[in-house]
Amino acid sequence: MKSTIIAILFSLFAMFSFSSALAQNDEMAKAEAEAKAILNDMASAAKKLQTISIKFKTQYDNKRTGDKTTSNGTLIVKGDKYVLDVNDMVTYTDGKTVYVWQKENAEVDISDFDPTAEDMMSPSRLFGAYQTGYKLKRLADRKVFGADCAMVDLYPVDRKTNIMRLRIAVNKANKQMAQFEQSTKAGETLTVTIVSYEVNKPISDSAFVFDFASHKDVEVVDLR
Repeated sequence: MKSTIIAILFSLFAMFSFSSALAQNDEMAKAEAEAKAILNDMASAAKKLQTISIKFKTQYDNKRTGDKTTSNGTLIVKGDKYVLDVNDMVTYTDGKTVYVWQKENAEVDISDFDPTAEDMMSPSRLFGAYQTGYKLKRLADRKVFGADCAMVDLYPVDRKTNIMRLRIAVNKANKQMAQFEQSTKAGETLTVTIVSYEVNKPISDSAFVFDFASHKDVEVVDLR
């Protein structure tokens, strides 16, 4: 679940350039073009961001099991560096090394940064995550946290994937993502809602490395 949250939040920076299935008539083509324009506008705004600090909430629902969970978290991003704090686990990476601090266990796991690993995603990998292989559908506008948002659904062309639908809400005022929802064939829905964010705030590189001096009681597990 952690990697899914990272993917969703990093898609705030994603440079969308969609290659989708051909529409079957003029009305569908117009609706698809409008949906693509919304996402490309979001990408254009995202390219201007140097750093971002986000507060978000997540909601997980499983229709088959009835399981429901909610959580709050924060994400700080600067290039390929990030700090993700969610569910009592904080992940730091400076683009070279990954530190996973398990607060409850007072343990820090250290590993080499691998952008190809499922749970070690980077903006450079995720920029292209949604570029191809999706059909787009423009939905009616709606409000998210009081903000007027343009709504777009994405349906994977590959029917073998477990993802059934992605739904993106884009704030019409600032062209930034307000909410992202992923639904799977297994009846699972994960929704990430941006509660607040700051952009282009100066952030020291040291913020992306675990501070051992301030946490001398942790057990260090070096997996390198």
